Amino acid sequence: MQEIPLHQIDNFILLLKWAHQKGFAVAEEHVMQPLQLYFGSRDTENRADLTKSLEVQRKMREWRIVSNIYKHLMHAHCFEADHHPLVNTLNAFLFDLQGEPALRKTTFAYEFFKAFEWPLKNLQSIVSQEVVTGIERVFDSHDDVHVVVSHSLTTNQQYSLNAEARALYNRIELAYARGDETQLSYLLAQFTGRFCNFPEVAFRSEVDEIIEKIVADNAAFRHDMRSRLAVRLFQAIAKAVEKTDIKTAVRGITTYVITFQDDLSLPYRGELDAIEEKMYRFIARHNLWHRVKLGHAASRNSDA
Repeated sequence: MQEIPLHQIDNFILLLKWAHQKGFAVAEEHVMQPLQLYFGSRDTENRADLTKSLEVQRKMREWRIVSNIYKHLMHAHCFEADHHPLVNTLNAFLFDLQGEPALRKTTFAYEFFKAFEWPLKNLQSIVSQEVVTGIERVFDSHDDVHVVVSHSLTTNQQYSLNAEARALYNRIELAYARGDETQLSYLLAQFTGRFCNFPEVAFRSEVDEIIEKIVADNAAFRHDMRSRLAVRLFQAIAKAVEKTDIKTAVRGITTYVITFQDDLSLPYRGELDAIEEKMYRFIARHNLWHRVKLGHAASRNSDA
């Protein structure tokens, strides 16, 4: 069975959280009904001991059995009048999927994501529209922004960033030594996103070397890692929109611009492009090109 890509799991977690926050009506349509269609009818069997059995099988790492228990729990919860039990079960399942390759290869994991293929696309479209509209309100409520990038680092900032890079690289080395590609994917995406604005930061070449070694054995690793970062960036921008936090939003957008400008296959590519354009219009309107310097910003400035 084909393993479910990690970035798809990350994205499901993001969308599930959004649906849960919106309340029962949204959760029912986009989360409960797809499972109701998948199962077809209510589960009338007594499932009182399933949660206890789940914990036992998780400790024993019997992932095929764990998968079947999750299936029965979802069947029981998806027809209930309250969406909270189902959301809790889905969160637990998705977090287990993130950490366990064997669980990602089970039949139910494949069928689960197949059942949500179109519902997730619809939900993502709704979330994306909300974020793209919201970022415009963020820009409209500000007239200035300052984002620290490589050219403006002080000695203390450089020292602090190198210390942060060392701590993260130590975790990457440990995950690499254990052969834990799930954790590596997360940590390498984190390193790439955190330090893409700072080419002089320490350990960049060491991180690139580790990525190349992994890709030599697993060609899909780089795309999944970059896709995970794209999902994380969109999530960070979405949170910034909620808080009207322009600095975090612009940092997320500039990270996307620097890291992914040449990759058309990433999740949220169209949405991030639209958000990027709104940022450039904001910068041009307030003449802030000196505040946010990017590799190709000068050309955008001359066009503005």
